[in-house]
Amino acid sequence: MDAIILVGGQGSRLRPLTLTRHKSLIPVGNRPALARLLDWLAGHGIERAVLALGQHHGDLTEACPEGERGALTIAHVVERERLESGGAIRNAVRAAEVEGRFVVLNGDIYVDFDLGEALEAHERSAARLTLALSRVADPSPFGVAVVDGQSRITGFVEKPPPGTAPSDLVNAGVWVFEPDLVREIPPGAVRVEETLFPSLVGRGDNVLGYGFDGLWADLGTPARYLELSQELARRAGAPLVSPGAEVAAEARVAGSAVGPRCEVAGGARVTGSVLWEDVRVDIGAEVSESILADGVTVGAKAVVRGAVLGRGASVGAGVRLRPGEMVEPGGRRE
Repeated sequence: MDAIILVGGQGSRLRPLTLTRHKSLIPVGNRPALARLLDWLAGHGIERAVLALGQHHGDLTEACPEGERGALTIAHVVERERLESGGAIRNAVRAAEVEGRFVVLNGDIYVDFDLGEALEAHERSAARLTLALSRVADPSPFGVAVVDGQSRITGFVEKPPPGTAPSDLVNAGVWVFEPDLVREIPPGAVRVEETLFPSLVGRGDNVLGYGFDGLWADLGTPARYLELSQELARRAGAPLVSPGAEVAAEARVAGSAVGPRCEVAGGARVTGSVLWEDVRVDIGAEVSESILADGVTVGAKAVVRGAVLGRGASVGAGVRLRPGEMVEPGGRRE
């Protein structure tokens, strides 16, 4: 079976992080998000992953070239213009000659559930389309699905105001398609979430909502990305420190991911944060609830709380960043 991974987005909500790295390559637990998705697919017997690439994809194709990747074959399909999810699916099916039932995934998610069970439920219920659904505490930022007693989806509500959602089940960005559905995607640059899916439900087609209990996260914003990293560290019972990172004995690292070649000096504290690669946190500095992209330096006794720093940014000794501050790639705070 094939899977189509939608990786054409620009990651605008993740800036400044995505100004220098494709959003599907941001590290999740010190590994690229896309690598984790590919491993998950391969572990459930998917044979080929078709990357539906946007126009700006150089780092992505370099990191994930076409060809064999263990038991998984990687194929690329590049869109010549912005196609949105529906157009990207239609284009990928045609260009990669996808045949039969297939899976579609958003490329900016973390997901961990039994895909085999979802495929069995799809087959058993004779569904034309299955949407994986995750329960969340606050569904207001997401697309919410309403299901009946047989797990058939009966309606959608997009980003309901807080406290008004008809359910806590949200679209997790993993969908199982029957091949004939591709013909029903409207022409042009359209989102299947806004066209095909509600159309099928509105006319009573069999659209299955597969609820799962595994870990899921939408990586679309710094806050959600940070929450996932903290949850992975919590589940691991220890900070996620890459081999080759240097954490001084007198430093304190908790609830964080520390990437390759990072240095955390004596007396420094890193809590609830993500450090990409080659990050330096100097003596006595404090980093909390923050995301530091590759090559960032934080000077001695500086304080970085609730901030996002782009590639190569620097914070001078003793400087305190305001919570919510974002520093562009190469930016300096002195």
